[in-house]
Amino acid sequence: MELGDLEAAVLGSVLRQGKASARQVAKDLEPSRGLAYSTISTTLDRLYKKGMLARDEAIGRGGSRYIYMTHSEEKVKGKVVKGFVDRLLTAFGPTVISTLSDYVDDIPKDELKRLEEKIRKGSKQRST
Repeated sequence: MELGDLEAAVLGSVLRQGKASARQVAKDLEPSRGLAYSTISTTLDRLYKKGMLARDEAIGRGGSRYIYMTHSEEKVKGKVVKGFVDRLLTAFGPTVISTLSDYVDDIPKDELKRLEEKIRKGSKQRST
């Protein structure tokens, strides 16, 4: 899943807020980006269509609006990382894997244990 800079900023805003309307995201990003409401709204819709966000319709005084939220933070992060690794593999081939493995020593021990357990569970599921 490839994300542009704006999509990443908008997605980050929704993640920080838990759930948000286009107006709330625009307000959150305004100090650093100064983006138009319509740009934020279009970007949120694009992230929804990519499956990165879920949305509910809320009816208020001004009519209806969408409230966006993530399906799950882990799922979103997984999609983003997978897209990034896929792009690296396309650009540089399998040598990327060995390069990434060189950084294993930099991973905190508790995170590494969590990753090992996840790999073990994934291997068991694939073998059944």
